[in-house]
Amino acid sequence: MSLLSPVFLHGWAFSSKVFGRLRGIKPDLPAHGGNLEPFTGLGIVAERIALSLPGKHDLVGWSMGGTIALLIALRFPEKVNRLFLVGVSPFFGGAWSERNLRAFKLKIKREGVSAFRSMAYPRPFEDRVEERTAMDMLEEYIRTDLRHRLPFVKKETYIIQGEMDEVVPVGEAIKLHNLMKGSKLIILPGGHFPAEDETGLLSALLKVG
Repeated sequence: MSLLSPVFLHGWAFSSKVFGRLRGIKPDLPAHGGNLEPFTGLGIVAERIALSLPGKHDLVGWSMGGTIALLIALRFPEKVNRLFLVGVSPFFGGAWSERNLRAFKLKIKREGVSAFRSMAYPRPFEDRVEERTAMDMLEEYIRTDLRHRLPFVKKETYIIQGEMDEVVPVGEAIKLHNLMKGSKLIILPGGHFPAEDETGLLSALLKVG
């Protein structure tokens, strides 16, 4: 890892607790965990995180956190050393059919974020999520298409993908890899969080980085 602390960016419906024992900078996204700020757009979230960083850092972004890491790399490249993108799609709205996306959102509205957490993470997870605001974030995430901008990211990039990911299909990681020239693609056994816990994820990151 870089000399400065790595920055860990969690996925939708989780919080920085998902990276609990890892050492680094671990912000909560709006409406998640301890962050009570209003959500005004993923670009604004990326800007606030970037401007809070004292220098150049490795960014480890999981799922939506990976999209935010990419937005930081595009707008604030001076803040980024390397990118580690875990379970990330270049355009989540294009990863599934409209019908499947509607069913996905309906399931969350009916059953709450716990239904998504059980798909995305291998262990029980509990922390605060303000669901109405989180759903607004999800809608913007679904619309965020970075495909045409990714060739402009000139950072050492590692793409880590679980081969059994039910949220972001493996094909999305391949698309991301093809769009980011020079990136390295690592397929791991496992799901959307391709490790049993955060220390397992760190072990995987250290091996590829």
